Amino acid sequence: MVVNVCPAAATTTPCDRVWSVLTAPERFGEWTDAKFVSADPAGPVKPGQTIRLTASSLGRRWPVTIEVRDMDPQSRWIDFLVHLPFGVDNHEHVTLTDTEKGGTLVRFN
Repeated sequence: MVVNVCPAAATTTPCDRVWSVLTAPERFGEWTDAKFVSADPAGPVKPGQTIRLTASSLGRRWPVTIEVRDMDPQSRWIDFLVHLPFGVDNHEHVTLTDTEKGGTLVRFN
């Protein structure tokens, strides 16, 4: 079964600051409900990188693996493939857009 949703949120934070959090694997815990474990290779988000996290639920820690598929820093978008427990895969296309008031519109498609 395929489920398609497109959540979005606006923030007063400038795009450059949001991008700096979105591209630092060790900071993923600031915007996900998970704890950073490792990134291979280490360093900022880049295509081909695998990021490992753990998420707590039902009294245990669950593994979450994120594959960075593609990205365009100039256009501020990243494609992730997120592997969740129980065989659930989540394809994410994250985009950042400047707002008129200097903030950021964040979309998860």
